[in-house]
Amino acid sequence: MSYRYNTIAITLHWVIAVCILINLGFGWWMGDALNDDATQNLATNVFQWHKSLGLLILVLSLLRLGWRLLHPAPPLPEATARWEQLVARLTHIAFYGLMIGIPLSGWLYVSTQWRGDNPLNVPTVWFGLFEVPHLLALNTLTPETREFLASWILPTHETLSWAIALLLVLHIGAALRHHFLLKDAVLTHMIPALAKTSPQPYQAKPRTRAAAVVTLSLAALLAIGLSLSGDAPEQNASSAEQTLAELTEGFPTGLPHWLLLPGESHIHFSGTHAGKAFKGKFTRWQAELRFDKATGTPAIAVVIDTASATDGVPMHDRTLPQEEWFNASAYPFATYTANTADALGDNRYALPGTLTIKQHPVAMAPLTLAQSGDTLRIYGELVLDRAEVDMGMESDPNGEWVSREIRIQVNARATRQNP
Repeated sequence: MSYRYNTIAITLHWVIAVCILINLGFGWWMGDALNDDATQNLATNVFQWHKSLGLLILVLSLLRLGWRLLHPAPPLPEATARWEQLVARLTHIAFYGLMIGIPLSGWLYVSTQWRGDNPLNVPTVWFGLFEVPHLLALNTLTPETREFLASWILPTHETLSWAIALLLVLHIGAALRHHFLLKDAVLTHMIPALAKTSPQPYQAKPRTRAAAVVTLSLAALLAIGLSLSGDAPEQNASSAEQTLAELTEGFPTGLPHWLLLPGESHIHFSGTHAGKAFKGKFTRWQAELRFDKATGTPAIAVVIDTASATDGVPMHDRTLPQEEWFNASAYPFATYTANTADALGDNRYALPGTLTIKQHPVAMAPLTLAQSGDTLRIYGELVLDRAEVDMGMESDPNGEWVSREIRIQVNARATRQNP
């Protein structure tokens, strides 16, 4: 009787095979593409796909290993020499070792958050759905340790990738030899459609104890690695209302109050990443607006929730609140204050102000304040050098990846508040 692998084993085999081939191509291409200005942006996106596919391969390979131990493979033809049987067995063991070892080594490498001579701040976002933590808190070690580990793990990852590529060539060659030269049923075990008669799924006594031990051991190792991840939970130290109240304590009394219209107001920011322009916004912010047209006296305070920064790119959205950038857990709010204005004519005023991020106050060029009846508008563009507020300066001090110059576009509308 002709036998084949069961349907789940066949499906896992081909899905993993396709993912490996795609990821090998990604890995070899992006190595040079990340250093080329023309392909840098595409390469950063491919890098996220490469990491996501690698983790998918890891999970599927663990499932495949557990299933394989519970459902032994169909036997080789009786005429197969003993040395060939031994080579086949060793080949399968090597495949499982590499299918698990390569993604794990890649995960360890990105967990060091180091590339070449520089630190990184690049989260792993699994297919844009959720962030994958760093293993063993490697990202929290000293720069010297991270650099040393990365310099050892990356070559290991690359060597293992070359090894599985060679093993794939040998594996495919052996399968074709069996089918076209030896004309036996080995290839039909995994491709039943090639058989002249429909083969039956192979049934044998499962190695349940081995499957349980291997699966639980690997699961325990992953659980330990994840539990030691160095990602601290974000904490909001104070409320926006409290911060706004503190900023307005010294405001002059008697100035007319203006009520912000959230649906008609926004704070956007823009710059470039890997040579490609991006535009984002802050989704949560509050303002206290006071202005007296008769005296031209303003009292403006704005509190911006830094964790609400988003440009719609999952990797960026998860990076921005982190310590190197806004450090939202320690500095949950950025603030903007203005208390002087210079008349420009036609009910318009130049409004210089101070933007404070991570306790770094920066004097900004004036925005424009305009009043028309019961409507107040504050608008304009602020230009900020990241170095002035210590954002992204550890991993990208020269703006090789993210532009040093960040533009902040403001458009706030308010209506006079009834006394």
